[in-house]
Amino acid sequence: MRRLLVASAILATILTMPIGAAAASPTASPTPIPTPGPTFSAAATDSQRAAGALDYLLAAQSPDGSIDKSLGETADYIIGAAAAGYDPATLAGCTSGGTSALAFLATASDAAKSDAAQTGKASLAVVAAGLDPAAFSGRDLVARLASLYHSGTGAYGDGSTYAQAFAILALHASGGTVAPAATAKLIALQDTDGSWSYGKAPVAAGGGDTNSTGIALMALDASGVHSADASALAYLATQQLADGGFPYQNSTAFGTPASDPDSDSIVLQALVAAGQDPAAAAWSKGAATVVTSLKAAQSIDGGFFFPGSGESAFTASQVPAALAGVPYGAPSHIRTGVSVPGTQCPGYVPAASPSAGPSQDVVVGPAASPSGDAAPGSTAGSGGSSSNSGGGSGGLGLWVLAAAAILVVILAGGGSWFYRARSRPR
Repeated sequence: MRRLLVASAILATILTMPIGAAAASPTASPTPIPTPGPTFSAAATDSQRAAGALDYLLAAQSPDGSIDKSLGETADYIIGAAAAGYDPATLAGCTSGGTSALAFLATASDAAKSDAAQTGKASLAVVAAGLDPAAFSGRDLVARLASLYHSGTGAYGDGSTYAQAFAILALHASGGTVAPAATAKLIALQDTDGSWSYGKAPVAAGGGDTNSTGIALMALDASGVHSADASALAYLATQQLADGGFPYQNSTAFGTPASDPDSDSIVLQALVAAGQDPAAAAWSKGAATVVTSLKAAQSIDGGFFFPGSGESAFTASQVPAALAGVPYGAPSHIRTGVSVPGTQCPGYVPAASPSAGPSQDVVVGPAASPSGDAAPGSTAGSGGSSSNSGGGSGGLGLWVLAAAAILVVILAGGGSWFYRARSRPR
């Protein structure tokens, strides 16, 4: 992954340079890979950190009510807010009168009605918000999910791990009865090393991942099926890194593995669902645990830093529920009418008498780091003007050759790992 990110940074620098500058400065330093800026207060409580992450997401919410126009990320945003004690009905971004996250979810669920994983996750968010998925804005998500069940095989939708797990979690959360064939199908997807992959069939040992394993474990435990707990937990133990955190896969096939907030969050939720103590000696590397790893990735603005690529709503959306210690499908603790403080919104003014609750002790930081780094998600150009305006055929040829070389590096240097990390079913 590092090779990919370095190559991408070099390519971005070349493409934003004037042609003459590229020809005149062949040894110019590439745009550096983003590194974490000032971090959230070490003394902050888990509830304060969850509130900070939700503030970051509120500021990132699009006018259509979504997080990145993604059903999965928006559902996680809703679930996280409910887990942290806020009212999901108030999630409408920084603009007064904006579209709510729940309104976006309703529309997005229509486009995903043939997808069992997405329909299941939407149902989980609706239940977390205290609403009925059988009567959600004129939609019956329970009936939709039931229509995707194949009684002959026990499969939901395409029978993949995420389809099976999220369907089971949604059915359990909405008070339905999970068919034994459905849980048996999910167990049958487990790999020989105790892991799950996101596909429709088991894979060879080493081919599974922490995210799929965590989701599957949560679904089975929610259904009261614990026969796979020991092997799944043993697999997760092999994936834990020296910093206490978890990567998508503890493999060097695509570069040095690194803990990331999404994987930390899912594993943390899975450990809680399985009755484990994430801070116990069995899940510690010295003083480091998955909890300390997750906290170390939080920036001062409440967002979370994915190794090598910076902050993003994609990374932050998974975190609040994990910090609250609430697995998928577990009961939330909504306080009606209580909204996320909005400390990252333009024009935020602290309340004179803050009400009690998770919003009370939010650690507030500037939207941009003191170092002047670009805002999350933006790309800093190389900027600068060049006195050398010569853009002749030599400069153009060098530009083309450099760009072609970088593309080769990207394709050969682990691009598939990055794609898999960003395309995890959410």
